[in-house]
Amino acid sequence: MYQTPLQTQIQTPPPAVVSVAATAPVCRVLILTFAYWEGLSRLPAVLHQAGCEVSVFGPPANYPALSRYVTHRTSVAGDMEQLLDYLQQYLAQPQHQADWIVIGDDPLLYALEKRQQQSWVQHVLRHCIAPDKLGFATSKIQFLQACQSAGILVPAFQICHTRQDLQQAAQRFGFPLVLKEAQGYAGLAVRILHRMEECAQIDLSHAWIAQEFITGRLLSASAVFRHGQLLSLFSYYRSRTWGELGPSAAIQFQSFPGLDHIVQSSGKLSGFHGLCGFDLIQQEGSGDLYLLEQNFRPTLTLDLGRLAGVDVVGAIKRMLAGEPVPDEWRQSAQNEKQLAVIPLFPQDVFRALDAGDLSGLLRWVWDPRYWSYLRWHEPRIALRNWRHVMAKLRQNISRLLRFSTS
Repeated sequence: MYQTPLQTQIQTPPPAVVSVAATAPVCRVLILTFAYWEGLSRLPAVLHQAGCEVSVFGPPANYPALSRYVTHRTSVAGDMEQLLDYLQQYLAQPQHQADWIVIGDDPLLYALEKRQQQSWVQHVLRHCIAPDKLGFATSKIQFLQACQSAGILVPAFQICHTRQDLQQAAQRFGFPLVLKEAQGYAGLAVRILHRMEECAQIDLSHAWIAQEFITGRLLSASAVFRHGQLLSLFSYYRSRTWGELGPSAAIQFQSFPGLDHIVQSSGKLSGFHGLCGFDLIQQEGSGDLYLLEQNFRPTLTLDLGRLAGVDVVGAIKRMLAGEPVPDEWRQSAQNEKQLAVIPLFPQDVFRALDAGDLSGLLRWVWDPRYWSYLRWHEPRIALRNWRHVMAKLRQNISRLLRFSTS
């Protein structure tokens, strides 16, 4: 129950936090969130390992606030505008000052952009990106144009304002044709057209990006930057995804020649500060890497760098302390972990349920190698995830039984 729109809870931190505080100054990190995203719940544990004291500000029952590594939780009931109004009040109080503010999701970043003329919003934005670089992070049109000008390989594209523009793009690039809105996330603002007739169904009251469809294999990367300087990077194939354009459900670590240059070039363009992700495609035949998207926020796999031999926790420490970058910060050479496909929970379970993949679902029961990815160290988050799994299982049980008997 929330008796007031704004409620702050203080939790006694786990013993490990106390021991860190006794030996070194504690960096206070504030995570801001609005969207109900499970992936962000991985961030508090990583920040805790880096010696940080973690606070979360967001709507009631948001995922990162469930973490046992969060010390202060502030819940705000209401819509985005109400959340921002209370955030302004919250940040004006001296006891809520933070050394680093993390903008946790795209809807929140877009909402902050609309208020970018307000001084308190500029203060928040400077923790992740300079206000004069904001359009690079919030507009896919500006992002693609800037990348193209900087020599970063992106799929050929055309900005479409009219039906004629869209038809010209279809004739130029052929089908399938990729369409993107200027703002969007998790594949929700992306459409794939297969016939010219589908162009007539597109709402052209706003601009669209028409892109050449690149045939190849999807991959992603997770990076840590300090004001545009790359501190750590690991990459992987997206072996399974939850939906054709949705989040990763299973990954396979892999290094890619040329990826460093792409990521470092993007860092120079944005001056980004913090954790972020990149989505790319490796073109079939040539092996060329095309940059598709950059996610200017922590992404789903942020806590898995250790399995690729990358010290993400150490990179965060260096970012916060202003320490130099060591010579060896890249992903390690091929090893046993890199050869295995790593499932993500609960995304891979949701994928199996939606796809009617009964064997993929049962693998989480009978394969002990999967059990280590159930996030036992975060009991409240694990319980929340299992509740969602059971609710989705009840919705899909009849379809799964049909697949098993067909």
